[in-house]
Amino acid sequence: MSDHDDSNDVTGGHRENRPPEGDGRRQYFADSMGAGQPGHRHRRRRAPGDPTTTGSIPIVRVGDSLPDPTIEYRTPEPPTGEASPYFQVRYRSSDVEGVSYSKPPAAVPPTQIPPVPPVSRRRAAVPPPMPPAPRPAPASPVVPQVAPEPTGLFDILDATSDEAAAPQTRSAAPAPESAYGETAEVRPEYEPAAYEPAEYEPAAFEPAPIEPEQYESHAYDYNPETVIPLEADAPPSESLAPAFAASFPIDDVDNHVGSVGGDDGDGGDIGRAMPARKRNRKVVFSILALLLVVVLVLGGFALKALGLFDSNTDYDSATGSGSVLVEIPADASLREIGDELSDAGVVGSRNAFVNSVGNDTVAAGFYKLPKGISGQAAVAKMQDNANRVGRMVVPDGLQLDSKKGIDGVVTPGIFELISKATTVKTDDRQYGVSVQQLAEAASTATAAQLGIPSWAMDAFNRMKSDHRRIEGLIAAGTWEDLDPSLDAVGLLNKLITASAQRFAAWGLESGNSTGLNPYQTLITASIVEREARQEQDFAKVSRVILNRLKVDQRLEMDSTANYTAQITNIDVFGEVYEDENAWNTYQHKGLPITPIGAVGERALHATLNPASGDWLYFVTVDKEGTTKFSKTYEQQKRNREEACRNKFLTTGC
Repeated sequence: MSDHDDSNDVTGGHRENRPPEGDGRRQYFADSMGAGQPGHRHRRRRAPGDPTTTGSIPIVRVGDSLPDPTIEYRTPEPPTGEASPYFQVRYRSSDVEGVSYSKPPAAVPPTQIPPVPPVSRRRAAVPPPMPPAPRPAPASPVVPQVAPEPTGLFDILDATSDEAAAPQTRSAAPAPESAYGETAEVRPEYEPAAYEPAEYEPAAFEPAPIEPEQYESHAYDYNPETVIPLEADAPPSESLAPAFAASFPIDDVDNHVGSVGGDDGDGGDIGRAMPARKRNRKVVFSILALLLVVVLVLGGFALKALGLFDSNTDYDSATGSGSVLVEIPADASLREIGDELSDAGVVGSRNAFVNSVGNDTVAAGFYKLPKGISGQAAVAKMQDNANRVGRMVVPDGLQLDSKKGIDGVVTPGIFELISKATTVKTDDRQYGVSVQQLAEAASTATAAQLGIPSWAMDAFNRMKSDHRRIEGLIAAGTWEDLDPSLDAVGLLNKLITASAQRFAAWGLESGNSTGLNPYQTLITASIVEREARQEQDFAKVSRVILNRLKVDQRLEMDSTANYTAQITNIDVFGEVYEDENAWNTYQHKGLPITPIGAVGERALHATLNPASGDWLYFVTVDKEGTTKFSKTYEQQKRNREEACRNKFLTTGC
């Protein structure tokens, strides 16, 4: 039979009029105290914060001889025709097959039923229980039994929901029997589809007033905002997870939820989150271990950099065997140079070289060195330019092509110097380029491949495939690090781009008062290089050139006519004088089409800063390089006569 009487259902027995909150009610009954004595059930009201709510309300048995004046008792009537002395819970049938309903108690009018927030099955904040509503006595007697005291958080929630929530739908499936023969209670299943909230108006319910003294201290403070609603369309695990995570910080979950199971020794913490202190301790230990590893690694690198683990092996030979090409970078330290030599097999160890250098130094560049020599022998060979590879000195005014002089001596050109500086044979390969390869690269490579500066682009294009289109673009001076492994185009590119940087540093691209553009300035400076013999005459020769250009007078410089001559002669005559090539200023006005040789810093500086004067002529009168300047042609003829008397000139004497 049902534990509720349908006749007392104040809601009219309709399931849809009952509040949807809660999980159903669990019934407890007292033992029979005697024949004819009505049984009563009583639950003590618990206030929020009551620490005794960790368990359910026990059922107290009191005999006739020991009545308790503070407790109301009732004795259910024994069931009729029942063989089992135990109480059984049954549900009346419903229209839906396999589902039965229970009625809310009729003793409490609807206006006194307080709305109860839904109780979450997740481990969330536990609201305080509401005062129980009186229930009608069961129609059949039951055998008194003591219900087990709930110890888990879920049991607490179930016990609270019995008092506060309206009855919900229960499953009609037969309840299993326990070990004692009694029928176990069937947990209610919530069916949201059958609930229609349109007919349920929570605002119509007003909670019955509860006196403050009826409540005792409770471990939890009731806050309706912390109650997590149960979504009807989602399982509890999905609908409650976000709200649960937002309601409880990690530390609170560890302290409250994890303590439900109690401390049972070895297994007390099974199923609960790791305490924050344990996690923090593991994080600290992990960080300390990582820092220790970093310190050890950095310490090892530092000791290695200081040379603690370096070998001191040194060879005894001063000559060694074989040969190898070694490159020393411009910014390399002695220790780095020692590493290069040691890796190439020249010396036995880094320390062997470093200890042998002492206060001496070695220049950057490429070296051809034997293998297996002592550190002291390696230092001596590197200080001797005979072992240098890729080192080249370009004199001021030197042309690209080699040129034979009037004395029969051949002056090597820049192409020949490059070939000689880079040609070397070692144990593993042959390095270097030929003069022909360089001339071909200068004739066929593009401006981008050769690194032609923008201010020389027009003249470069006018010369088309003539290799002399790069004349003057390689600056005079010393070149220390020509890489022998580069091809002809790569070597020319390196020299031209580096020369453009030198010219810019010397002021070629800066503004000047000569009225010449950078390329014209470079051409003028190349003529000054070949015409002036003494440094004090450089600025004067520059002034003569500028004055003649200003009055549109032909330069008539021997150096420009000798540029294309097979034999260089300071006294130009004959075919050389009459040749109408683009460089011969005896036949053409203005500047030559290209520079006539390599330009150095002093000639460029003199061209950018010419001397003050009105000279239009000059001539060198002796072998010492004495040069005389004049404004008129008559004075120029007298100066030439002096050169003839000194046997320095023969033409026109």
